[in-house]
Amino acid sequence: MQVVKPWIVAHRGASGYLPESTIPSKAMAAAQGADYVEHDVVMTRDGHLLINHDLWLEEVSDVAERFPGRSRADGHFYVVDFDLDEILSLAISERFRVVDGVAVPVWPDRFPVWQGRFVFHTLEQELEFLAGVRHSTGRRIGIFTELKSPWFHEREGYDLVSAVYDVLARYGYRTAEDGCRVMSFDHQALRRIRQEVSAQTGVAVPLTQLIGRTADREVFERQPDGTWVNYDCDWMRDPAQVAAIAEYADGIGPDIAMLLDGASVNGLAAAAREAGMYVTPWTLRADALPPGIATFDEAFDLLVNDAHVDAVITDFPDLAVSARSR
Repeated sequence: MQVVKPWIVAHRGASGYLPESTIPSKAMAAAQGADYVEHDVVMTRDGHLLINHDLWLEEVSDVAERFPGRSRADGHFYVVDFDLDEILSLAISERFRVVDGVAVPVWPDRFPVWQGRFVFHTLEQELEFLAGVRHSTGRRIGIFTELKSPWFHEREGYDLVSAVYDVLARYGYRTAEDGCRVMSFDHQALRRIRQEVSAQTGVAVPLTQLIGRTADREVFERQPDGTWVNYDCDWMRDPAQVAAIAEYADGIGPDIAMLLDGASVNGLAAAAREAGMYVTPWTLRADALPPGIATFDEAFDLLVNDAHVDAVITDFPDLAVSARSR
């Protein structure tokens, strides 16, 4: 799959315009000229692969009203506690928070909360949809597949990694030329893919180490004694340590703010390129720009012309396509 760089990756679809992680959002992204769509994959109780950003359901669906009493002690309604048929019966909304019993949109200027009818779908359904788009338009839309917390699934007794790789193999996603890249914050999962799963499944697509902040994101790893401890990932932001990531991954996916110091770039992207890695940061949003950046185009130009990133992951693929054209 050959596309002009920087690749435009639609984050959960054209999520700046339609509810995230829905087929209509992916359709709009394709129509707006995105090269790839990004999706997060989690597992249901009966072993199906669901497209959903979180491990839980309540921030984008009516699960709390439809299945009261099914949350865990932390208040979350986890995907892994529901069968696929139950989840497919839910309605999806634009992302919201419940404040004093009222659904308040996370993004007030985006698609209205609880307007229209949107539903969940599986990884297989998304891949079949993209195959249909390719047949009808002649354009191949690639995929950035995020394995959502493989460590959590393992702790719950599920092998998310193997399940996703089996589906990728079945649908013909085996190399970078097939238009697929796999991402995760979970370094143990990426190491396992490199050491075992790729050979077992014949899927050798590029691997991206997503980089977060330890204080903001839980990533647990299993210890030799079987216990689980929170993994300190802050070292990954050190340009001097990027070569260590290159031992098991092909690229890095940092938060955009990790590449920028206000209106200038730091050395993280350059260090990755020196190590032979690609750089695909997340997430460029017109309604939540990085500190010190005034416009979407300014942020895009910094990432592309100064940091020399390979892709821009964005909620607004049309704006990114236009910026790339200019």
